[in-house]
Amino acid sequence: MKNVLITRKKNAFEVNLSKAFKREGYNVFTPRTVKTTDKIDIYIDVSDERDIADNFTIRDGLNESVIKKIYNENVLKSMKSLERHIHLLDTGEGKRICFLTAAQASINETRETNGYAYKLSKAALHNFIQMISNKLASSGYTFRVFDPMHNEIDEVLSAEAAFNYFTRRRGTENDDNKRDDENRLIFRDALGREHTW
Repeated sequence: MKNVLITRKKNAFEVNLSKAFKREGYNVFTPRTVKTTDKIDIYIDVSDERDIADNFTIRDGLNESVIKKIYNENVLKSMKSLERHIHLLDTGEGKRICFLTAAQASINETRETNGYAYKLSKAALHNFIQMISNKLASSGYTFRVFDPMHNEIDEVLSAEAAFNYFTRRRGTENDDNKRDDENRLIFRDALGREHTW
């Protein structure tokens, strides 16, 4: 039986994601319960914090305290959590690391004129993901970055899409290992669309 760690189960998306894994026979752990196992196959960091105070525009000036708060939640805590649990992934068979993001944080795709603290935090997280991907891919690690499309589609449907994306392998082209899509770091949304960083 495979083990998955979900970093928290607070909102509807996270609860339904946990249910999907349990339904399919996975052991589901949180940081509080993971001490009872010696391996993790899939690690899912569901940090995706926002703040209603993150409503300033460039004309308003940047709100440094809000930026620091969201950066701490979406980046620093994510980095620390992965560092705490990487030894369990090293002993697991799956070696898959998953993160949440949003298309509106994409430099190429955003059209909003506020929400800079969230977008800055996700840009920093994207850089972190790229760095750890470069470091760990040669050890058999694979990565999934997912936009759950909060407040756009039903949380159950989003969780099911996440489960499918987190658990399935991206295929090779014409069975050519040199054309393996797992080597490409991308992010997809709950509708299966690929987005640019």
